[in-house]
Parts: sequence; structure tokens; C-alpha cells
Amino acid sequence: MWEIQFYNEKVLFGNKSIEKLKELEIKHPIIVTTKSLINSELILKINEYIKADKIIQGPSQHTPENELEELETLITSKSVISIGGGSVIDAVKLANPYLHIAIPTTLSGAEHTAIAGFTKEGIKVSSKVKPPDIIILDPEVIKYTPEWLLNSTAFRALDHAIEAIYSTRASPFTDALSIEGYKYMINCLEKKDLLQCQIGVWLSSLAFMYAGRGLSHVFGYIFGPAFNIPHGITSCISLPKAIEFNIEQAKGKLSLLDNDVKERIIGLMKKVNLMEKLSKYASLENALKFSTLLANLTNNSENPRKISVKDAEMFIKSLF
Repeated sequence: MWEIQFYNEKVLFGNKSIEKLKELEIKHPIIVTTKSLINSELILKINEYIKADKIIQGPSQHTPENELEELETLITSKSVISIGGGSVIDAVKLANPYLHIAIPTTLSGAEHTAIAGFTKEGIKVSSKVKPPDIIILDPEVIKYTPEWLLNSTAFRALDHAIEAIYSTRASPFTDALSIEGYKYMINCLEKKDLLQCQIGVWLSSLAFMYAGRGLSHVFGYIFGPAFNIPHGITSCISLPKAIEFNIEQAKGKLSLLDNDVKERIIGLMKKVNLMEKLSKYASLENALKFSTLLANLTNNSENPRKISVKDAEMFIKSLF
């Protein structure tokens, strides 16, 4: 038997869906966005629709705890529009606003889940939260996103679909989400259809929320904050090797996605020039200090294969 908890969210999606903001009649809205977007044409355009009381720069990458606490003092119990990637959207979810409208500009998928992550004592930790009340998925919005960021977060979404399909908590429901999410994300990267990208993220993120995470996500939670590696790039570093590590336990489930998932992912990474190595961000000596933590957190996740500290060391070395 399986059990699924649904949430009361409204998703507005498709071309020009951002214009629905004009009809929502939000009282005293506050915009929370990223440093790179705060003075952008996109924020100016959105502000024409809602006339925000304030426009605030949200927490930086990986949502450091001290920056989250500062944001909470500004927006708790307010009406908030978060515009940006996973760090900003997660931060607003954690701050518990009265009303939360999420407008994602990347493909990391934070807007679709009832969990949110922040960095505490150097490690990414997750909490259960209320998801956004309204999500707006407009392809026009993500045209403002740098190509490397869009592509790398697309691999983050593929990471969601792949780790959900072979999760120990997978179900027929999450399998269906993973299969379709994977298909849409492959089309996203191959055809650059931005609406397909957003639908693929939606499906993959729900699969991840209900099925759980594995080795590749755990790697990102540890090594992203520790070495200031962007969310999507952590998946580009770890996902192919995580698939390889889990292949014996996962090959039956992976066949539901593709003939050779690992090679398909590597081929796409090469196509968009995102074959990343951990050596770009950390020394081997410093990386290996996290071997025990990587093993412990992976063994407490939904990864299909248990990992020893020695295995974790070998996995880290393989990323160099």
C-alpha cells in the first residue's frame, strides 16, 4: 500500500501566464528576488502588474541560515512573490508568508515541493514546509536566465526523475511521474522547448518529493554549500557516477526511462558543455574529509544501495 498527500496549490502555466498577476489583487505585496535579477527588466515588468511595497534581495546560493533568519523578519505573514531559483523560493517557503506566489526562473523545481532546504553549519538540511499557494510557469520568464544556469538546473530536474525512479520509496504513482518527467526533460535539452522544460520540472519535482532522494542529491547537499557549487552543477558532477554506483540495484527501474540512462545523460552534458569535475571546485584532500558524512547521509536516504565509507571515498575520487 502507498499513501500520497496532495497540497492546495494553483499552477498557472503557459505563454503569457505571468499577466494573470494583474488579476490577483494582492494587497501590499513584497517581491523577493536574486541579486542578478533585482534591477532587471523582468522585475520591472512584474512590478508594473502588482505595484510591490518592497523589492528585497533574497538569500544567496544554498540559503545560508543567517540570511534566512534576516528574511524571516521582513516577510513572515506577508504577501510575497518569489522570483528566482531554488534558493530564493525555498527561503520564502521557509519564512512562512501569509501568501506565497512563486515565479521560477530556473529549472531546479523548488516551487513544486513541500520541503525546503537551507544551509546550517555548512551542510544543506531540509524541512517540511507549506508549498507556494500559486505557481506561475511562463516560458517568457526563463528567457532571462543565463544558458549555463538553465541547462545545469535541467540536469538537476533529471536528477529528480532518475533518483525517484530507483528510490526505495518509489511507487507506481512516482514511477509515472519520473517516466514522463524524464521524457519531457530530455526534450527540453534536445529541442529547447521552454514550456516542455517547465512541465518536465513539475513532473520530476513531484516524483522527487514523494519518492525521496539518493546518492547524487546527498552529494549536492554536502558539497554544494561546502565548496560553493551551484545546485545544478552538483548534479552535473555526481549524477552519472551515482547511476553507475547504483546500477545493479537500479537497472530494472532505469530501463523504464531509457535504454542506457547514464550514456544518454553524458551525451547531453557533452552537448551543452557541462561535463563537470569536482576538481574544479575542491582539492581531493578537502573533498575526502566528507566521506563519512556522505556515507551516513546516503544510508539514511532512499538510495537503493548502501554505501560504506570506503565506497564513499572511491565515489568522491571518481568525480575528479
